[in-house]
Amino acid sequence: MHARDRIGDRIHLVLACVAMIGIAGPVSFVDFLVMPLVAFFLIRVVNTFPIWIHGFGQPVVLVGLMLAGLMGLSLLWSADPVAGLEHIGELRWLAMIGFVYPVIEHRRVLIACLCIGFVIGNGVQVIDAFDGFGNAWLADRLWHEPGRVSGWWDPAVGGSILVAALGLHLPAAVMGRGRGRVVGFAGSMVTIVALMATGTRGGWIAAVVLVMIALLIAGFQRRRRFGPMMVGGAMLVVVISALVVVKGGALGDRIGIARDEIRMAIDGDVGTSTGARISMGHQAVRAGLAHPVGGLGAGGFRSWMEEETVEVLDDQAHPHSSMLRLWSEHGLPGVLIGVLLASVLLVNAWRCVPSGDRGTYLMGPFFAVLGLILVSGFDSVLINVNTMAMMGVLGALCPAYCPRIGSER
Repeated sequence: MHARDRIGDRIHLVLACVAMIGIAGPVSFVDFLVMPLVAFFLIRVVNTFPIWIHGFGQPVVLVGLMLAGLMGLSLLWSADPVAGLEHIGELRWLAMIGFVYPVIEHRRVLIACLCIGFVIGNGVQVIDAFDGFGNAWLADRLWHEPGRVSGWWDPAVGGSILVAALGLHLPAAVMGRGRGRVVGFAGSMVTIVALMATGTRGGWIAAVVLVMIALLIAGFQRRRRFGPMMVGGAMLVVVISALVVVKGGALGDRIGIARDEIRMAIDGDVGTSTGARISMGHQAVRAGLAHPVGGLGAGGFRSWMEEETVEVLDDQAHPHSSMLRLWSEHGLPGVLIGVLLASVLLVNAWRCVPSGDRGTYLMGPFFAVLGLILVSGFDSVLINVNTMAMMGVLGALCPAYCPRIGSER
């Protein structure tokens, strides 16, 4: 491929970098910024043959096809096949691995561009926090809810993908050394601030667990000194403590609201945001138990909620949990395929990093995948554009086989 199309290689890399930056963009621009990469891939499909076969033949893509097949079959008994088709359509992001694979040798550059995209998103959050710096039109476009600063992302979705962004920085922060460790510290601190600003409580919980896992893995790396790990952990603790001091009122309000809403849900009032999620989780479990083999069918959860409950809930299209959605709409087969998909992503992300690079940004996609898996307990990441696009990109950055070619600069 390099011999027959050197210019195409460079253009392909540039377009892949643009796609990586755009993945962290607003939902209306994500598809738009990836289209040039897809179009150029089709233009040079002959010159990249047979490399792209190894891209689309990756285990991640094959498991995605299994899930798409199961969801497509379930449309036969779904009460809302239109919504089911929309859910199936989000699986298209798993094909990113085939479009990126011809330039996967530049994995380090692609990861850097993904981080740049998040930095741009954090900058938009700053603009949101200061009410558009006096620009009423801009402030109105970025405003979501009182006390929740998420920039151009929806607060809940923004919280989920920022957990993945934190994962990108963590290995360098807690296991790195030198300049990489400094960059990792800075990236982790900025991301924690951004995540706290979204007010997404599920994202907060997932981030805390992710940091703890990162510290444990750093401790088990025998060849790593404990100094960088301890300093990294201390820095993250300092940042979180500072946030609690500076934004303690806002954070306390969110926690207090959640506590009150849980108490109200226990008393039977599920009309609040947290109460609605508790009710939907309960109904998702009931739906899966009632239909353990085939589930309700893709997109069928909303109809189940309308039939089984009399409360008017906030958003009852899905139970706000990936596993509960798979369980309720696709039964045990859906849960098993979901576990298989998560396992393949994690194994690939771990194995494609040389043991000597575990404390660098090359290890970032592993922790980013782990972060998405953790936050999937509070968000249906498989049917949201931003989170599913992030999963597809992380799968593309973590192929089962990554060629070691010395041409990367």
